[in-house]
Amino acid sequence: MRHVIAFDISMGKSYMVIYNAQKQCMFEKEIQHLKPDFKELQKKIYDLTEKTGKLPEIVFETTGIYSRQLERFMQDNIKSLRSKTTM
Repeated sequence: MRHVIAFDISMGKSYMVIYNAQKQCMFEKEIQHLKPDFKELQKKIYDLTEKTGKLPEIVFETTGIYSRQLERFMQDNIKSLRSKTTM
């Protein structure tokens, strides 16, 4: 089983939780939907991928306009990580 990163999305921010493969909470934090927080998130995803050799599962409910920034970030950044793990 892979790590899971789950998001509870609201206007301009999300509450993020990272669970390990044993379903234990490893990390939690509120992130703003701003470039510095997305860069930090990108680093966390990259570090987990490097450590485990697998992309973490990403889980969030699409909430229309509130989730668009996070959804766009994932579309733009996860594809590049996915190609690195299959090399």
